[in-house]
Amino acid sequence: MVNKAKSVQKKVSKLDPTSRLKATDKAVRGKLLYENRALACHGKTVEEAVRLTIDGAKYRMADLRYDLKGGRLALLKKGQAAGPKPLSERSKAPRTGKSMPEATLDEFFQFCSCQLQIEGREIMEKDIPLKDADAEALFPHVHEHVKPNLGNTERWVPYHTVLGVHELFLMEAVHSRTDWTEKQKFLAIFVFRAHCKRDLFSQAQVPLMKKEFWKNPVKAFEPEGRMEKAILSYRKKTGNPLLTNCFRIIPERVLKDNDANLVRSIVTRSARLLKMADKAYEVVQNKKLSAKDKLADISEMIQSTEGCGDTWAKMLTVCIDLAYPKEKILDADCDVGVGAAPPLQCLLGNAKLPDRRSALRELLGKVNKSQSASAKHFWKYLTEVETSMRQKFRHLPLVVKQADTKKHHMSASTLQVQLCEYRQFRHTWARNVYGLPDDATMRTEETTRFQAEDALSNDKTSVNCEFRHDGRTVKLSVNIKAFQSLKVAQRVAIMMMQQVKSGASEKEAAKFRDELAKDYVQGKDVKDSSEAWKYCKVQLSHPSPLVAFVFHKKDGTNFPFQTTVKAAGNVLQAERIARLCWEMLQSGKNKDAVLKYRDELYKMAGGSSARKRKHEE
Repeated sequence: MVNKAKSVQKKVSKLDPTSRLKATDKAVRGKLLYENRALACHGKTVEEAVRLTIDGAKYRMADLRYDLKGGRLALLKKGQAAGPKPLSERSKAPRTGKSMPEATLDEFFQFCSCQLQIEGREIMEKDIPLKDADAEALFPHVHEHVKPNLGNTERWVPYHTVLGVHELFLMEAVHSRTDWTEKQKFLAIFVFRAHCKRDLFSQAQVPLMKKEFWKNPVKAFEPEGRMEKAILSYRKKTGNPLLTNCFRIIPERVLKDNDANLVRSIVTRSARLLKMADKAYEVVQNKKLSAKDKLADISEMIQSTEGCGDTWAKMLTVCIDLAYPKEKILDADCDVGVGAAPPLQCLLGNAKLPDRRSALRELLGKVNKSQSASAKHFWKYLTEVETSMRQKFRHLPLVVKQADTKKHHMSASTLQVQLCEYRQFRHTWARNVYGLPDDATMRTEETTRFQAEDALSNDKTSVNCEFRHDGRTVKLSVNIKAFQSLKVAQRVAIMMMQQVKSGASEKEAAKFRDELAKDYVQGKDVKDSSEAWKYCKVQLSHPSPLVAFVFHKKDGTNFPFQTTVKAAGNVLQAERIARLCWEMLQSGKNKDAVLKYRDELYKMAGGSSARKRKHEE
C-alpha cells in the first residue's frame, strides 16, 4: 500500500497537461460533490479539466490533485480511451426518461419554505408544519439535497444567512462578548475569517487576545510571534485542520515544514486583513458616507489587499452587514454571482434586462409583489419561523434583528443567496429523481458563450463594433489614432458595447469613449500577441472597478492578482498595468517582485495614491 501511494504521488507531482482523465468506480461511491467533479472531468485532458466550472465553482489544479490521490480520477496512458462513465447508484432514478418541471417563481417560494422548515428542525429544534401542499410535496427532495451538508459543514446556507455555521459562530463567540469594544469585535471578525476554523480561533487565538494584544493586533501576527507559535502548537497538539473547506488556498512555499508553512501563510494573511480592517472600521463609522459608498470603499479595500479578491469581498461584506444591520450596507447594492445568474434568468423568463443587477432588482420586485398561493404561504410561514428564531436566539440581539423581516420585503442579498441554493437543489433533483446529469436550464456560463471580440472589425482608421441588442442593430466606432494602438481601441470598443448592453444609449457610450480618450496617455505596454490582452480586462460592473485575474504557475499552483482603477488613475491605465504585471509573472518573476513593480507603475500613472501625496504636498 505504501509503494502504491508513492507511485500515485509521483504521477501527481508531474502532470502532463495533455494527459486524459478517467473517472473511477470509487468516484460514484463517495460524496455527491466528488462524484460530480470526477464525472465532469471524465475523458478530458488535465488542461481542459482545470478550466471547468462545476456546480458553480472553478475546478482547480488543487482539486484535480486531490481527486487523483483519492482514486476518484485516474491518468490514462497515451492513446488509451476513457470509455463510458461509471454508473452511480443515483442513476437509478425513479423518473428516468421524464422531463423535469420548469423552474417557476411558485416553486422558488416552495423551496424557500422548505429551507425555512429545515432551519426550524435543525437549528431551532422545532418542527413547524408546512401548510402549502406543493411545498410539502417538494420537501423530501429538498431535504435529500440538504441532508449530506447538515451539521458542522458550511456547504448548506440556510434561508437566514446569519444561521450559517460560520456566521452564527461569530455572533456567539465575538459579538456577544462584553469585554471587547466595538472595534475589537470588528477586528476579531477578520482574525477568524483568515481561516474560519472555530476551534483554532477559540482554543489558540482568543486566549492571546487580551489587553496587550489589542494595543497592536498586527504585531501579534508577525513571523515567529506569539500568535504563530500558538497556532503551530495547536496544530501539533491536536492535528486538526487549520483551514476550513471553503478555502481553496495553496500557500506559497516559504518554510520547509508543511505545518509551519501553512501557519506562516495564515498569520501573514491575518496581518494583511487586520491592516485593512482598521481602515474599513473607519468607513463603517463614517456617518457622512451613504451605504452605497461604504460598500464600494470597503469592497475596494478588501480586493486591494494581497491575496484577496471578489470572493473575499463578498464573504467579509456579509459579515460586516450582519454585524451592523442598521447600516444596510448590502441593501444599497448587491452583485449577482455566477451561481445565481441561471435561476435568475429562468425565473424572469423572456424579460430582457441590461445586466444581472437590473435583473435581480426586477425579480426582487416580482418576489415581493407576488400574491400567489405559495407566496402567501411563504410569507405567513416566514413569520412563524422567525417568531421561533427570536425566541431561540433571544440572547443574541444581532441574530434577533435578522428575524424581523417585514412582509413582502425580502432583501436583495437574501434573494441572491437563495437563488444559488435553489440552483444547486435543482441539479441534485435532476440527478436523483430524473436520472439527468444536471438541470440544463441552471447551467452556469461556459467558455462557449458569445465572445465580445466576435462583434469587432477594423479598417485603417477605426475599430467598428456591430451587434444586436434589444431587437435592433447597434453600430459603434472607435478612432484608432485617438488611442495610438489597435488593441487598446478594440478594448474601448468592447467596453462601449458592454455599456450599451448595460442600459446606456449609443450617445452615452460615445461620451464614455471620448472621456477615455481625453484621459489616455500611452505608456509602455505588452506586445499585441501577448495573452495578457485576453486575461486583463476591467470589471466595470464592480462597485470598485478593477482588473483581476488568476495566474497559473508552472508547478500547478495559482494565485489571484489585480489592479484597481482608483489606484491606476483610469480604466485604460488599470488594464495596461495589469497586462505588464501579467507578462512579468509569465517571465518567472515572483509575486512580491511584481507587486512592487505594480506599485511603481501606479505612481507613474498618477492614480489615487499619487494624487493624495500631491495634495498633501
